[in-house]
Amino acid sequence: MPADALHIGAAAEELHAKLSGGRIDKINMPDPYEIVLSIHNRENFALVLSADPSLPRAHLSAHPPKNNPLRAPAFLMHLRKHIGGALIESVRAQKGERILFFALRARDELGYAVKRTLICEVMGKYANVILTDESGKISECLKHISPADSEKRPVMPGSVYSLPPVQDKADIFDAEALRALLDGFTGGKADSYILAGAAGLSPATIAAVVTHTLGGVYFDALSATQKDALVAAFSRQTLCKNAKPCVRRADGKSDFWIYPFYPDGDYTFFPTLNQAMDAHFDVLDRDRRLREKSRVPKTAVKNAVARTEKKLKLFAARQQEAADAAQDKLFGELITANIYRIRQGMQSVVLENYYTDPPSPVTVPLQENKSPQYNAQAYYKKYAKKKKALEITIEQIRQATADLEYYHSVLDSFSYTDEEGLEEIVNELYAANLLHAPKDAKKKKKEPAGGHAVIDGCTVRWGKTNYQNDRLTKQARPDDVWLHTQKIHGSHVIVSGDNITQQVLLRAAAVAAYYSKARYADNVPVDYTRKKYVNKPKGAAPGKVIYTDCKTLFVTPQDIP
Repeated sequence: MPADALHIGAAAEELHAKLSGGRIDKINMPDPYEIVLSIHNRENFALVLSADPSLPRAHLSAHPPKNNPLRAPAFLMHLRKHIGGALIESVRAQKGERILFFALRARDELGYAVKRTLICEVMGKYANVILTDESGKISECLKHISPADSEKRPVMPGSVYSLPPVQDKADIFDAEALRALLDGFTGGKADSYILAGAAGLSPATIAAVVTHTLGGVYFDALSATQKDALVAAFSRQTLCKNAKPCVRRADGKSDFWIYPFYPDGDYTFFPTLNQAMDAHFDVLDRDRRLREKSRVPKTAVKNAVARTEKKLKLFAARQQEAADAAQDKLFGELITANIYRIRQGMQSVVLENYYTDPPSPVTVPLQENKSPQYNAQAYYKKYAKKKKALEITIEQIRQATADLEYYHSVLDSFSYTDEEGLEEIVNELYAANLLHAPKDAKKKKKEPAGGHAVIDGCTVRWGKTNYQNDRLTKQARPDDVWLHTQKIHGSHVIVSGDNITQQVLLRAAAVAAYYSKARYADNVPVDYTRKKYVNKPKGAAPGKVIYTDCKTLFVTPQDIP
């Protein structure tokens, strides 16, 4: 992630232009490490400051998180007391650091104007949000770092705020210092060499600039021309002047950039870097919240899968034990047919198996202390017992296999559902007794419908959970087109319209492939048929249907923007 001094500095300039002179109207804390400031400055803005170690950030957001804790944390109450209603005088970034300073003019308890500084350190696991007074003393901070935790830089209320220790590296934006560093390059990865000797940019940004400038990162040596090109490329003025804020998606990952350094990848451009950061972090934050909320239900389903797989192994062993039931029946019949030849006291007898052509000899073990009649009845009883056990075991295997398939379908739906759909998955797990429903749980009347879009005058709808799939299929008209990935867990897709063209079907099939287990594959088979040929068996698990009269399309998974 290129959240380095360059990107933070550019974002700070945008924040200063937007927020300078604005008033802090409201302060919320939706997460333990996240602060949201509602600011009015001719228009309303939402500023997100996050010290989450996995997702530190500071940017304006068009859709900030709105949930609030039931009990306000102490840090939130402190901010509301000391900077609620404060005016933002300026926003600046510390040179060479990932630190933002918000200079504020607030009021104390007696109504006198006082100066405060809200500091947001966007430094990975060391990220923090700190409030200082006029003298630079820390009045409160989101994360308390005691001297025992960090001897070099403790961060505690009452102590004087200090910047992080300066690294013993050259300033990457100092042309002379960078040129001197490059003169010592003796071969290898140029980006790693620059990173080891210069500070100010993240590894991702350095690699991107070097690749964009020289076409790669591995070199035996750098010519004078190449060194001059790198010095010019790492100019802060050049990078900011040529800024084209964007979000790049490649290899299943995305990131925000001040400039599209790489020629490949899927780029989305934005007017400001803050908007690019918002778009990038919105997806990551939504995914993170979804992962956190789905952790417990997902674990419950995984445990159910493990239990069911263990059951199937036990059932398979029982089936193997009962597999010789036919032999017991045969032995009983052979003893009965040849009872005149058998005497008590015999340990075994060789009889002709008249079921084979020609008859073949077979050795039948006997209980020597029992009569021939008793031995025959013993084999018949074994046969009856094993036959009954085999019937029960086969039914248990069938049910366990169906349960396992259902659990896998639920597990797969976690990868493409949203927060609304997750609530429905949880309700589905309550109904399947995989989760215990809380006593005070209230049933919501609203039923999430999944996704929908209009393509060339046709309405395309798809489910993101098993319940949504059932509702879509049930509500569809008989002549609507129904699509589903072939033998792969995924969403049901319904296409409605008077003129459903092949192009619409291909687009709908791509959606069906995207919302399935094969979303990252190529050339995915998707079956389609009329809804009237789709039937849900009685007692089948949610999302389970059978269909006939289908055709198959092969598509590359693609969502509808």
